[in-house]
Amino acid sequence: MGQDPSATQRLLAIDDSSDSAELVARVAAGCGYEARAASDSRSLRAVIANYRPDMITLDLCMPGTDGIDLISILQETHFTGSLMIISGQEDWFRTAVTKLAEARGLKVVGDLQKPFDIGTLRASLTAGRCAGAGVGAHQAA
Repeated sequence: MGQDPSATQRLLAIDDSSDSAELVARVAAGCGYEARAASDSRSLRAVIANYRPDMITLDLCMPGTDGIDLISILQETHFTGSLMIISGQEDWFRTAVTKLAEARGLKVVGDLQKPFDIGTLRASLTAGRCAGAGVGAHQAA
């Protein structure tokens, strides 16, 4: 059963910079998400499994891991929501990780280059929220 499109969706902002993760979470909250930030790659499996976000914003380079490892973590935790890549990596790398994520069954709804414009982030999150309406990952049993 789908979730009511007007229901609050959960967003998890993942970035090794706690300031960046918190900024994305604050902007997401302003777009109607219940939002949290995560900066420790070692605890991501538990955070994703416990919080069960509908959308994840993902930085591709974190200490001790990279985009490919992070995509694998999303698969291992059975993440079924939407994914937005927000990274300072070059276009070719973000594109390659997007293709890998999609090939592994993940729904990529956006790709932003850091540093990003707040208005562009807000528009992308709003569009992602509409695209994710009915996903209801956090309400799945």
